[in-house]
Amino acid sequence: MLNELAKQYDFSDISVLVAEHHTYMRQTLRSILRTFNIGEIYEADTPAYAWELYCKRRPDVVFADWAPNFDGMSLLKRIRRDKLSPNAYVPVIVVTSLTEQDHVLTARDLGMTEFIAKPFSPKLIFLRLAAVAETPRAFIRTEGFFGPDRRRRRLPHTPNRREQSEEAQGNEQVSEQSAEREGDRAPA
Repeated sequence: MLNELAKQYDFSDISVLVAEHHTYMRQTLRSILRTFNIGEIYEADTPAYAWELYCKRRPDVVFADWAPNFDGMSLLKRIRRDKLSPNAYVPVIVVTSLTEQDHVLTARDLGMTEFIAKPFSPKLIFLRLAAVAETPRAFIRTEGFFGPDRRRRRLPHTPNRREQSEEAQGNEQVSEQSAEREGDRAPA
């Protein structure tokens, strides 16, 4: 099934940087990426070497590990904010076993494009690559953030949305007050 999915895309012109400190995980990612016919795969075992390769090779996608012994977030931050970054818009897919909400939010707030929790499957790697290819997100620059738009849901535009929200809150308060009054009249 995965081979059928992979045939839908031609990744042969894409280069990928895998920044991962565990040799086994690097080899696993490389092997999976090869099955998708990725053109060039560069590997780094430290954030410093990953940055060097990133600047020299200018990959189309970066897979960045985040672990206690590998600060992939410093690499992500540098890719997004360093003036020497050759492409601050490159998709960065964070791969980590640190899946608590605060870690996901930290990675999101530093500008990750996609998030993959370890352990992962080849299908998940493919789906993240396909998401990057099919649905590129606009980049946002504010005083404290630069990265892909963090809003994933596409809500329909509703004119006067805030006014409607305030009206709904007012209705809730009226309902609560009515319920309290009804409770006051209840037989003892």
